[in-house]
This record gives sequence, C-alpha cells and structure tokens, in this order.
Amino acid sequence: MFDVHDGNDTMIELAWWDPDVLIEANIMPATGLATDYLNVFNEAVMLFGLLSDMPDMIEELRNWEPLSYEQHFARSGFQAKDLAILAYQNADPAIKAPFDALSHETCELLQQSIAQAEGLIEQGAPLDDFIAETTMALQSSIMMLDGMVHGGAAGGAQDDIDALFD
Repeated sequence: MFDVHDGNDTMIELAWWDPDVLIEANIMPATGLATDYLNVFNEAVMLFGLLSDMPDMIEELRNWEPLSYEQHFARSGFQAKDLAILAYQNADPAIKAPFDALSHETCELLQQSIAQAEGLIEQGAPLDDFIAETTMALQSSIMMLDGMVHGGAAGGAQDDIDALFD
C-alpha cells in the first residue's frame, strides 16, 4: 500500500502498483520505470554540446558522475522518488536487466567520452567532429533507454533509430 494525499489533503491508501498511482507519478505502469532517470544522461549531453564553443565546460563534465537508477532517485527532488524506487525494485527482471545493462553502458560511454574530450582540449585539437559523434551516440542510447521505459525492447528501439537513417 502507498499513502497519498487527495485534493483535500486527506490521506488515502492506494496499492502502489495501481496504474493510476504510477501514471500520476510519471512512472510507466507497464515497466515500473520513470523517464526522470534519463536526466542523468541528458544533462551531460547538453554539456557536451557546449564544449565546441566553451571548452571550459569540461569542468562541469568532470563533475558528472554515473548514477544507478536507485541512486538517482535517492538523490533527486522527484516528488514520488520513493515510489519510483519501489516500482523499479519490483519491475520485471526481463525489463530491468537490459535497462540496467544499457544504463551502465551509457555511463561508461560518458566517462570515456569525458576523458577523450579532456585530452583533445589539452592538445588544443578540434572538437567539432568528436562532439557530433559523441552526442549522436549518447542521444541514441538515451532514445533506446526511453523506449525501454515506455515498454519497448532495447533492440526494438535501435531498429527504430536505424530506420530513421534508411
């Protein structure tokens, strides 16, 4: 059970897995996942996009840290963060395992890309091509994660992305 306030500040008890409760909290009932987690990656992609014009943004990227789904929500200001963690913990392993694997890969890609960007900046090398390629790879990964949050398979999301370039 999950306690919530109705519009009149009355506490009511609902089953946390009730689809209406999850939808109200911006958690996908079909998967138990919330797109808010993708902000971990979206913020870093935004900073990458700024590097060409403002290489000093590498300082902000150095401060980026990989967070698991639960770590993100434990630290976030997301209103229903406890519900998000509970729904994630109870998500179908067939959904959660590939989502976690892709999240981990995306974190590794970001960490490697930050290190590469630092090296390029230290060398005074051009950044445009590196940033374009890195941003596209990260955005593709985020799109796949978003698809998984909404109930698609990782491969299915990649197929959708590939179809855009055919």
